Amino acid sequence: MVVAEGALPADESELPRQAGGGVSLSHRVAQAMGERTGDDYRVTVLGHLQRGGDPNAHDRVLATRFGAAAVRAIHEGHFGQLVAIRGGKPQLVPLSEVAGELRCIDPEGELVW
Repeated sequence: MVVAEGALPADESELPRQAGGGVSLSHRVAQAMGERTGDDYRVTVLGHLQRGGDPNAHDRVLATRFGAAAVRAIHEGHFGQLVAIRGGKPQLVPLSEVAGELRCIDPEGELVW
């Protein structure tokens, strides 16, 4: 579940704000989903997870491509897969191909550079 920064529900104009000014809607959505499904939930604020510096144009376009491909996959009923860029294009990869595998990269290679 993704909640946009600054999103507000249609029926409320003000919500309590968290430290740093963020709206606590993400927590409310997660709690409601947890109550409906009976599953545990966790909220992750990407800004706290990323810590990769300021995004550039490529980062923003790549994020949009991943997000659009993920939404398309859900719309088409493709679950249990992740979005990857292969050959310059977004593709779905079954989790069974990547889960539980250690994939190493060359420490001197382009991905680290």
